Amino acid sequence: MATGPPVRSEPELDPPQEFVTIMDPVHGSIQLDKYLFKIIDRPEFQRLRKIKQFGESKLCTTDTKILGGVYYVYSGGVHTRFEHSIGVCYIAGQLVEALNKHCPPKEEKLSEWFTPQEKMCVQIAALCHDIGHGPFSHVYDIAVKEYYKKLKSKQKMKEFITSKEDEYGDNEKVDSYVEKEELPKKAKHEYRSALIVERMMEELTFDKRFEKDKSRYIKLIQDMITFSEQGFDNAEETLPSRKTYKQKAFLFEIVANEFTGIDVDKMDYFARDARSIGLPNSFDWRRFTQTAKIIKCEDGFHHICSRDKDVSSLYELFHTRNVLYRSVYKHKTVVIVEDLIKSALKEATIQVKVGQRSYPLIKCWQNMDAFHLIDDSIEDLIMKEIQVITAKPMQSQQLHIKKARITSESPRRHFSRIKDRKLPKFLGRTKKAKHDDDIESKRKDIAICTADTKSEIKTIEKRLKPLTVKFSYGKGSKDPIESHFFYGKFYPQHPFRIPKEEVSKILPSDFEEEEVFWYYDMKDDHGDETKAIVWECLNTDKLPTELKSALEGSYTRKRKLHEEQEEYTTDKDLRDFKRVIKRYRPK
Repeated sequence: MATGPPVRSEPELDPPQEFVTIMDPVHGSIQLDKYLFKIIDRPEFQRLRKIKQFGESKLCTTDTKILGGVYYVYSGGVHTRFEHSIGVCYIAGQLVEALNKHCPPKEEKLSEWFTPQEKMCVQIAALCHDIGHGPFSHVYDIAVKEYYKKLKSKQKMKEFITSKEDEYGDNEKVDSYVEKEELPKKAKHEYRSALIVERMMEELTFDKRFEKDKSRYIKLIQDMITFSEQGFDNAEETLPSRKTYKQKAFLFEIVANEFTGIDVDKMDYFARDARSIGLPNSFDWRRFTQTAKIIKCEDGFHHICSRDKDVSSLYELFHTRNVLYRSVYKHKTVVIVEDLIKSALKEATIQVKVGQRSYPLIKCWQNMDAFHLIDDSIEDLIMKEIQVITAKPMQSQQLHIKKARITSESPRRHFSRIKDRKLPKFLGRTKKAKHDDDIESKRKDIAICTADTKSEIKTIEKRLKPLTVKFSYGKGSKDPIESHFFYGKFYPQHPFRIPKEEVSKILPSDFEEEEVFWYYDMKDDHGDETKAIVWECLNTDKLPTELKSALEGSYTRKRKLHEEQEEYTTDKDLRDFKRVIKRYRPK
């Protein structure tokens, strides 16, 4: 990004603000407060240049994403969280300025909705909201979660989540976390971002805007970043402006909006991701900022409200999200690539050494000095058989790498398969059953139906790989717009909600669905033939009527023979079905 000389604004503050102009490939020429570059130039933020960006930030809820593998499928998707974070910061600043143009009513006793300090806090939160991401973005957090859940004993689970640096007091809740199979706060990227922000802001020299209440402003920034996870546990807490969190709830609707999901993070990554891979983006965030207003709503909170005529545009925002998920983030090849990356991260033997302590890659989230050393370049370290990374505490930019004997070839093999395109082959998709046990039952059933002999059943079952994929509008099964408030032309201070039925009858009836993507891991010369047979089992509705009837008959017969523990090869009925099937199969 090219930068220009500082530009002074009108002398509203003492000292007056200075801006730096930079060129962004999505938003064009943009200006940011010069103070923000004290953060941008920090090594903690510069690390984001090595974390690829593709998608939004929210984990372990209805909105689970693992997006670090898009680059391996879409060659244009190479932008990082560095430029995304700057873009989010810029849109946040534009939204705050637009909201401040609408003067608060007299009863609010405010000259403007955001004080200059609060505007800066919003922009810092927007700038740093992704600073806690690990290698391959959300893939790292999900790898940590899966590794934790698969530990064989409760004692091992306790040891895994007990951290020496217990910044959030989670060690006291270890038993509860283990019982619920939940991870502590620091294992989530939002809370790591908040910790890193606190460390950076404590070390930075504040200007006069933050001379008073420094610690409270830092906490405000942290709460904006973690709001999507923690919600309003502290609604009555007082801000430095003497207003409560509840009275200024709109502060928490800009960066990570838990109320509706409409936030500046999505507005930037929709535009940036769509541009990278050549898809259109029909949502205009500038239009949103022009009509947005802050109004006290019926729930007692002050919310960011939109003009009623913009309701279709907001549905388009979430429709765009759905299109990106189906076309890009959950592309069939992206899903299996990210599964291999996840496996590599869980199995990697790399140790990050800080002082006298060493942290395995999967446990680096426990220590921020160790965590600063891991980014997407971890792939190169795994491929080059690097075993130990050493850093001095509080100096994450200084590191020493030591090559050591590799104890496992598995992590390297996962990345090699991605590079050489020796991936498990996609077979098809089915609707997700209610229980995970049903998926395992389906896998066994497919193996029984497609095996030529009973001895092949276990091999096919082992090579079949079902992966659950979720699609939604961002709020689980809920309509995201039903929580958003609107205002009309003639009563601009009286907010209301708009039911979906009043907008259009052709909007989705369901806002969430789950599918199972089925893959087959070929490992020999006969893999292609077996893959085709399994494909038939998953896609019988797409086949000619006679072939479909013969396949369904053979499946029914094989299930019965398997229950009776009889061999397939000697059964007359199966031979008859095979003769019909053979006529249709290509030679």
